Amino acid sequence: MYKKYFLLGLIYLMWGWIVVIPSNKVKVIFCNVGQGDAALVTSGYFQMLIDTGPVAGGIEKCLDQNLPLGDKKLEIVMLSHLDNDHSGALEKLKKYYQIKKIVGLGDLFKGDVVKGNNFEFEVIFPLVGLVPRDNDSVVGILKFANKSILFTGDIDELVENSIIYSINEPIDVVKLSHHGSKTGNSQAWLQRINANFAVVSVGKNNYGHPSSEVLGRVLGVGTSVLRTDVNGSLVIE
Repeated sequence: MYKKYFLLGLIYLMWGWIVVIPSNKVKVIFCNVGQGDAALVTSGYFQMLIDTGPVAGGIEKCLDQNLPLGDKKLEIVMLSHLDNDHSGALEKLKKYYQIKKIVGLGDLFKGDVVKGNNFEFEVIFPLVGLVPRDNDSVVGILKFANKSILFTGDIDELVENSIIYSINEPIDVVKLSHHGSKTGNSQAWLQRINANFAVVSVGKNNYGHPSSEVLGRVLGVGTSVLRTDVNGSLVIE
């Protein structure tokens, strides 16, 4: 009888280890951080956070739900740019997580590749030597398992036009720039990308984000729309 209970306990213990050991499969979570951007890329014990959302956006809740049990380390934090709704929670994260590397606008240029565990982020904007503008952001394609996700920060149509022919491969998912603002997300850009899904990272706001005009363009090119304010955090794996 005692042997039976011991065996059951051992099985439960082993199952517990199976549960907490993370898979090396790549998972991308567009975190619901309200009016802001934050996306977690995780594979095994390697995590890259692309933007942090605003200070009160609740990024820590998304991390706690998706990091391996007991893991309080972020290998890379990448900031598309320094607007508060994209980088405001960084100082808070430093208090609770060990961040090994922080990179972003000014560090990354076209041709740079940020490597993770079974994934890589290829930068396509900005160019080295480009005079910086307020609307600039790091733009790049996250690649894993024959999938591609295009991250656009808050770029406008001027940047889109300058890099439109840098998109030479199928894009599965695009994060609409500037929360779906009509300052970007042009018809030509969306047609060139021709993604299966468009993610709008957005919350309650007074800016009219996302623009109904932009949403019409997205649907018009046959791309489905997913919104964090409607669907919550979005998981792609």
